[in-house]
Amino acid sequence: MISNQGWTPARIYNVYRIAIACALLFLHFAPDNPLIGKHSPDLFQATLFAYLGLILASTTLDFRRHQRAFPGWAQPTALITDLIMLTLVVHAQGGLEGGLAVLLLVTVAAGNILLRGRLGFLIAALATLSAMFEQFYFSIQEQFDSPFLLTESGLLGIAFFMVSLIIQQVAQKLEQSEQIARRQRVAIERLEALNQQIVQRMRTGVMVFDEQQRILMSNHSANNLFDSPMLGKQLPQGLISRFERWQDNPMLPLATLRVSEQSPVLSPRFASLDTGHEHLTLLFLEDTSRVAQEAQQLNLSSLGRLSATLAHEIRNPLSAINHATDLLLDGEPSEEDQHLLSIIRNHVTRVNGIIHDVLDLSRRGKGNAERFVLAPVLQSIHDDWNLKSDGAPVELSCGNEVEVRFDTNQLRQVLDNLISNALKHGGDGTRVTLSCGTHDRTGLPWLRIRDNGTGISEEAARHLFEPFYTTASDGNGLGLYLCRELCQANQASLDLEDTGTGASFVITFAHPHRQFQ
Repeated sequence: MISNQGWTPARIYNVYRIAIACALLFLHFAPDNPLIGKHSPDLFQATLFAYLGLILASTTLDFRRHQRAFPGWAQPTALITDLIMLTLVVHAQGGLEGGLAVLLLVTVAAGNILLRGRLGFLIAALATLSAMFEQFYFSIQEQFDSPFLLTESGLLGIAFFMVSLIIQQVAQKLEQSEQIARRQRVAIERLEALNQQIVQRMRTGVMVFDEQQRILMSNHSANNLFDSPMLGKQLPQGLISRFERWQDNPMLPLATLRVSEQSPVLSPRFASLDTGHEHLTLLFLEDTSRVAQEAQQLNLSSLGRLSATLAHEIRNPLSAINHATDLLLDGEPSEEDQHLLSIIRNHVTRVNGIIHDVLDLSRRGKGNAERFVLAPVLQSIHDDWNLKSDGAPVELSCGNEVEVRFDTNQLRQVLDNLISNALKHGGDGTRVTLSCGTHDRTGLPWLRIRDNGTGISEEAARHLFEPFYTTASDGNGLGLYLCRELCQANQASLDLEDTGTGASFVITFAHPHRQFQ
């Protein structure tokens, strides 16, 4: 029987053999008057020295050849050698009455553990024959009345076979239990591997921490949210305060948080994990932008169906109103009527623009994000704006080393909208500067769109990205909302920076190596 463990039954038996040989030699040589081996000291000593030498040689060979199993004949040969040597030891002690015959019983037991089946019973049979031959030979040597009185050896032989039978039954049961345990271990390992794959591939960040707030497990999503491996670290302070709040009242909603300036807004959720010997806590970190994006997709789907109906129902009356306005203007109206008709036309144009923007928002398909160098795209936008505007109002400061992953057309749409807003609302002499770089800690690329205009009021900044919020009389309030939606669709974020003068928007891109799902 071969085992992958260091201490196999064969090695344990080898240690036992060495211990028995050494103990017998000690009992023979240590006292002034030998306790054993008196009947035939020379045979006793020669047998034990030879036996100990063979054991040491086989044991050394076994430990040096741990990578390969011994051939099939090695174990039977070793056990038969044990029977021969121990029979000689029993004879040197004075026959079966000397008390050392019990050593044969241990050899028979070991043989049935190591060999099993017929070979195990063969060892029992050879041990029985050895005991009977020893009693027969000893009786002749000592000139007993009848050498055929083999009662003691016969009973010992019965004991050998009974031990063989019992040990083989026990060994069979143990082998069955081992097979069941091995199958269960394989099933558990498969289940553990499956759970590991599921947890690691989850888009939700998952962490496990102990009562000292030390993180014991962290999946890939959680590591990406913190931009570093979290295993073995202390739970961040922001999460500790929310964990304490959750302990006070598990039903209380927890506030969202950012773990860094560049990280998304996270929604934490806690759950107890009692393993039986320690109390752990599960932490789920959900990227609210992903949840919002999924909800937005549902909203856009509903908005698309609604806007298609509204467009058909509203555009026809608008066309009629616009046509009637043109007819009235052709009839040489008064100056007051011309002013009123101009107001009607402007509002018709504005409503038509709102419908157009809503349709564009609802029909916006999934972007085709690709990895590219940012500088050439910005240079093209810079040149286009400076060609169609007087005074070259757009400046550029971006190196060729910055790469991003984004849909190029959607990035142009976002930048055109932001530049247009800056030049429109910034006042006379407004200039827009485009700059880019990479965050030192996170490695995420960023793009800043900054102007030197009049800036954005604190009240307007709170509602800046809400749909249909506008401070302009001719605006529809969908421009910045659409810009943020386009950025989120490309797993980037668009934020307004707090600056002393002008307005400054920053786009933080996803890592260019990241493949979008």
